[in-house]
Amino acid sequence: MVNLAVLGCGGAGIKFLSEIECNSNIHCIGINDVSGDIRVSRDKAMMVDSIHGAMAFELYPWLENIAAERIVVLAGLGGVIGTSIAKLIGAVLGKKHELYGIFAEPFSFESPERGQRCNEAKHVINTTYRAVIYLPNDPIVKYYPNLSMAESMKIHGVVMRHLIHDFEHMVNHALQFGLRGELGVGIGFGVGRDRIRLAIEDAIDSPWHKGSKRYTLFSGNLEREDIAVVARAYDFEYWDFVRTNEYGEQVKVTILSK
Repeated sequence: MVNLAVLGCGGAGIKFLSEIECNSNIHCIGINDVSGDIRVSRDKAMMVDSIHGAMAFELYPWLENIAAERIVVLAGLGGVIGTSIAKLIGAVLGKKHELYGIFAEPFSFESPERGQRCNEAKHVINTTYRAVIYLPNDPIVKYYPNLSMAESMKIHGVVMRHLIHDFEHMVNHALQFGLRGELGVGIGFGVGRDRIRLAIEDAIDSPWHKGSKRYTLFSGNLEREDIAVVARAYDFEYWDFVRTNEYGEQVKVTILSK
C-alpha cells in the first residue's frame, strides 16, 4: 500500500493532475470518461447518488484497487464527471482512508446547473472527507482582474501542485497537523533579509485565505529559531518546517486557515 494517492477526477481534475510531479511516494490516477487511467462513462457517473453499499464496488470495481493510506482528490466541481466521482469516492472510501479534497468551484456567471451541482456536492463532501479546501474562481477575477479564464484556471493547478508537495512533506517528515474540516489556504514566498515575514504576509494576502491562521508550514533553507522569532507575532495555532534547498534563497509559507 502506498502512502499517498492523488486522484484527478473529471476533465479539470485531469488537468490539475498534470501539474503534479508524481514520484515513487505519490501514486497519481486520472479518472474521466474520455481520458485518464480509469474510464467512467457519463451515464455511470450520473448514477452515483442512487448506488449504495456493496453495489458501488460492483458498478465501479476500480474503487477496490485504490490502495493508499491517504488519498487526495482533485476536481473542478460543477461538471458531471468530476463532481460525481468526488462524491462517490467520499461516500465509499471516506471511512476506510484518510481522505482529503482540493476542489475548484465554478465562476458565478456559469450556468445555474453547474452552481447547483457544486453546492449539492459540497454538502456530501463536507461530511465524508476528513479535510477539504475549496478554491472558488470568483476571487481570482477580483484579485487578478487582467487574467483570462484559461489563465485563472492555471492558478488552480499551481496551487494544487504546491499543496500536494506540502502534503508529501508532511507525510514524509511525520508532521502531525491533524487537518480537519473545511480549510482556507494561502501560499506565499519571500526573499531577502526579511524573507520569513514577507512570505507570511504574501500567504495571508491570498484570495483563499480566511479565518484564523491555524496550521502553517515553512519550507526553505532556514532554521527553526529564525522562524520562531517571526512567528510569535502571528498567533499560529501550530507551525512546523521542512529544511530544503529547492526554493533557493526564497522561503515558502503555506497557511491553512479555518
